Amino acid sequence: MDWTKDRIESLSKAEVRQLRANAEQLNEPEIVAWCDEVLRKARASKAPKGSVRAAPEK
Repeated sequence: MDWTKDRIESLSKAEVRQLRANAEQLNEPEIVAWCDEVLRKARASKAPKGSVRAAPEK
């Protein structure tokens, strides 16, 4: 299966973590790096703890 960064970005965090573990075992450094980047972006876009979320409009 051919992995692309776009395809990895469409996965859930759990799936990216599993793919990263598999890629590491199979010595696929490019895929590991893409997974790391996707996970890093997911953490960066997450709202900081204690932040106030806007109430949904009714």
